[in-house]
Amino acid sequence: MKISDSTASTRLAAPRSTKTTLGDLITAAYDAVPGADSQKLRLALALLTRSPLARALHPHVEFTR
Repeated sequence: MKISDSTASTRLAAPRSTKTTLGDLITAAYDAVPGADSQKLRLALALLTRSPLARALHPHVEFTR
């Protein structure tokens, strides 16, 4: 079955940005890194501040301990 041009043009495009709470972002980073509690905290902080993910945050968010 061929899709007509009108059907293709009415499809919704994927959003270019994602919205989430800061708490969910921090929790996801903490859960994503391996290690013990103190090491996880340090690695999660590095993930949120020095990764491609951190460079994509808009407006820029700076995490401090």
